[in-house]
Amino acid sequence: MNIDLLKEFGVALALALLVGLEREQKNKADNHDHFGGVRTFGLIGLLGVLAYVLAQTSIVYLILITIGFFGLLIVSYVISSKQPNNVGMTSEVAALLVYLLGILSGMQQYVLAMAIALVIVGLLHFKHSWHNWARHIQNKEMIAALQFILIAFVVLPILPNQGFGPYDFFNPYVAWLMIVLISAISYASYIAIKLLGAKRGIGMTGFLAGFISSTALTLSFSEQSKKNSQVVNPYIVAIVVASSAMFFRILVEVTVINPLLLEFLLIPMLAMGFTGLLVTGYFWIKKENTPTDVQNNLAEIENPFSLLPALKFGLFFVAISFITKAANDYFGHEGLYATSFLSGLVDVDAITVSMANSVKEGTLTMKPAVVAVTIAAMTNTVIKVGIFALFGSKKVAWRLAGVLGLVLTVGSVSLWFV
Repeated sequence: MNIDLLKEFGVALALALLVGLEREQKNKADNHDHFGGVRTFGLIGLLGVLAYVLAQTSIVYLILITIGFFGLLIVSYVISSKQPNNVGMTSEVAALLVYLLGILSGMQQYVLAMAIALVIVGLLHFKHSWHNWARHIQNKEMIAALQFILIAFVVLPILPNQGFGPYDFFNPYVAWLMIVLISAISYASYIAIKLLGAKRGIGMTGFLAGFISSTALTLSFSEQSKKNSQVVNPYIVAIVVASSAMFFRILVEVTVINPLLLEFLLIPMLAMGFTGLLVTGYFWIKKENTPTDVQNNLAEIENPFSLLPALKFGLFFVAISFITKAANDYFGHEGLYATSFLSGLVDVDAITVSMANSVKEGTLTMKPAVVAVTIAAMTNTVIKVGIFALFGSKKVAWRLAGVLGLVLTVGSVSLWFV
């Protein structure tokens, strides 16, 4: 018995059934017969694998089966297009993709096939959300998306991947890659907020907003808190959840750049992140009704990506890379930690990606990198209390200081276990 062959057919069938199940549910919801359901899509997935297996004997089999399948899809679309309430050719296109997923499974490209299947189901199942978002998309958001595509898929591949200057601190490819990474995380969180909507809850939206900029959210809410002096707990929930999201954002950045560093950063970042979320639970239970202007503020979060701020981050990253390497060389770890503290006053992303990249290059060991990132994260957390103390409600600032003080205490203790 050929185990690999069974695995190929099994993966193809599972992915095809997943897509077919979504189409079956769509048929019931619309009370209208679309092309195919669970059984049809399952058979199409198996057909794709079979075509690839037979192609190992002769490519003619793959060509003939593919042409025949294309012909059936065309006939199906022509027939369905003549029916009343025709809804387009989405199901036929999905069927074609499932056939190709079968071929990918036959090639043992399981991860790619699974990823594509999840994207297909997501696009199909959240149809109304996508349409709703597309109807409300603004011109500036479209421009931002095009700019991101430009920097990620046009500029990045042509940049030289080598270091220049003292300590080889300036690597154009790495610096630009960091811009793409940070922009992608922020933009994805922004899209999620737009798709979900702020009314899904201040906790969920605050968490996603924290992946964009927890400091910007804090500054905005601090100004609002003076106008709503009787409201305290909703602001605590939003700020602490957003601050907790920052710790998880750091883990995402490190995972992408240097997964080896993730193992050492998990303890302090998870300790602070989950402490914040757990304490937030108390304020969530006790919170007053969330004011309308707070919800509106979350709903109207500005698009985080534009070219000029992205370039500024790139310059800041390059500067931090040079300063941290020079400080570590001249003053040892103390100089590195001082730089991390100063960096954390402004931004935690630059020092995070710089440390992850330095460890990857072998110019820094794990422990000082973990301490440096943690110092920057803790400094950035303290800044949020300062922002509320200066610009917002003093009552909120005192409670926020207590909650975030507990988070920082847990973070400090957790460093002993790294």
